[in-house]
Amino acid sequence: MAQGRPDIPTALRREVLVEAGHRCAIPTCRQVPVDLAHINPWAKVKEHTFENLIALCPTCHARFDRGDIDKRSMLQYKQNLEILNSRYTDAERQFLKVCAQNWESFRRNHLQPNVSLDEFRGGRVVSLGSMRIHTDMWWLLSNLLDDGIVVLGDELPGLFEQGVATSVSLTDKGCSLVGRIVDAEPL
Repeated sequence: MAQGRPDIPTALRREVLVEAGHRCAIPTCRQVPVDLAHINPWAKVKEHTFENLIALCPTCHARFDRGDIDKRSMLQYKQNLEILNSRYTDAERQFLKVCAQNWESFRRNHLQPNVSLDEFRGGRVVSLGSMRIHTDMWWLLSNLLDDGIVVLGDELPGLFEQGVATSVSLTDKGCSLVGRIVDAEPL
């Protein structure tokens, strides 16, 4: 901690940690434990504010401090947290997180770091953002369904008719949302 810099008040620390779910705010990371980082450096602003603090794991914090993650991206991660947390449930955010991690893994494994999710449609996208759920559990993703981010399918006719399972897949709109989350673009 910088000399002469006061501790971040406990209530403010808690608010920032809760906003990020006590995990790294970068959606493709989400690691624990976390530090609180100043988006605009403490040395410049000389204050602790909710708007200027973000939860980052030590690795992402070091990458941000080195400039590997730019300030504009960090501001967008902060803004996206607010939007996602105010609209979607934990289950819905978890689904989006898994889709984002799958997309990052796909880009990394195919050595195509700058290819956008929108450039890939069809079968490859379904595998990036698809899962099976019990048909009676559709309500867990109701906001994503209402917003047109996911769609329920019945391509498993035998299981679907018995009320056992249905697929949940990203729509084109959902693919765009996941791509914006991963690339730290405005939601």
